[in-house]
Amino acid sequence: MSEQRVSIGHASDIPPAWGALRSASRRFTVAIREPRGTEVFSVAWGELTADPGMDWVVVLDDGTAYPIKKDLFNRTYEAAGPGRYRKVERSRLVQVPPGTVALLATLEGPLEVRHPDYVAVGVQGEVYANAARWVREHLAFDPVGSA
Repeated sequence: MSEQRVSIGHASDIPPAWGALRSASRRFTVAIREPRGTEVFSVAWGELTADPGMDWVVVLDDGTAYPIKKDLFNRTYEAAGPGRYRKVERSRLVQVPPGTVALLATLEGPLEVRHPDYVAVGVQGEVYANAARWVREHLAFDPVGSA
């Protein structure tokens, strides 16, 4: 049986049959740095690019790093201590159903996301991916119906 492939470039493209977005808050803080030239980050779903002047590189305590557009970072994070930042916006996520591939058009590049991972939605409807393991370890879901 082949996987169903669904193209998603904006939150409005997420099929209603996947269910409502769920909101969650972050349990941690991060550091940031400028990209060292154009940097490419390999993630489970593909490759993301960070460009100097346009992006920050977010660095987790375990060394995991990924790019984010500077303007998006400035809208969604706040200082939480010297050199540390916390995402203030609640994450809004929906899990990719079994047998489905979500073909995401993210701001940093295209990604393929499969169950049990999540499609996350930003404040302007932009989409990105969150691994199920990462969600379990780093987010706390709000009560159902609070997205």
